[in-house]
Amino acid sequence: MKKTVFLCVGGDARQTYTAQTLTKIGRVYTYGMDDKGEDTIPLAHLDQLTEKADVLVLPLMKADGLDISSSRNVKVSCSDVSTHLKKNALVAGGLLRRDQIEYFSSLGFDVKDYYKREELVIRNCIPTAEGALQIAMQELAVTVNGSTVLVIGYGRVAKACAKLFRAVGADVTISARKLSALAEAEGAGYKAELITALADNISGYTIIINTVPAMILDEKLLGVMDKKSLIIDLASRPGGVDHETAAKLNRRVVWALGLPAKAAPMTAGEIIARTVTDILNERGTKNVT
Repeated sequence: MKKTVFLCVGGDARQTYTAQTLTKIGRVYTYGMDDKGEDTIPLAHLDQLTEKADVLVLPLMKADGLDISSSRNVKVSCSDVSTHLKKNALVAGGLLRRDQIEYFSSLGFDVKDYYKREELVIRNCIPTAEGALQIAMQELAVTVNGSTVLVIGYGRVAKACAKLFRAVGADVTISARKLSALAEAEGAGYKAELITALADNISGYTIIINTVPAMILDEKLLGVMDKKSLIIDLASRPGGVDHETAAKLNRRVVWALGLPAKAAPMTAGEIIARTVTDILNERGTKNVT
């Protein structure tokens, strides 16, 4: 049976592990990435690709435009790789910008953003939470066990963080906007309080973990919180911390973007590969299990 042909381009360590995982279901070519080629087929130049790809796997696209980020400082653009794809090929990328989606769609390709997939978001919560714990252990002069932790928000990432930090012995409090979220947190055994009450209750925490991608820790809250508190901002851009004010007040803030790739690149890559496989199965692509 004919194998699915993948072309994996650019990216960081996670993309390397994505490519390696995809070799279980197809033939994988790589370009512009750190790849030892144990099971994959590394390309020094795209012209070395002897067959057109069924699937193009892009990394997380960190900016607008058609350039693809590469850990090997290889200059490659979407236009360079599009000529090496089969008609109606799948283009799977993360955090795809509008111009990138429009470019590939205009050429007749099926474009999917794997970072918008529910299963990827859920699976990424664990390496994100573990990464936050790793930061806390590195930054603090005390153990996480016995520390007081405030988790702002109660979505998937917040729940994973709360569970993990409690598991290592921290005293965890949840702060959220919705009463239903607070009720759920209380039902799970956490202390809970409204975000609107933070000004009166934010002092005294060893660790503050923000998961809300909106301005939460502003000048007022930064001014009344404990000076020794460690703030770990897990929110995507624009984040939830007034970094300029935090610097002026000498507050300790770690804006931990892209934690899965930093904390567990192999797991993060495997998660992306599983998600790409899910997309292929939904399309009815044969030989994908």
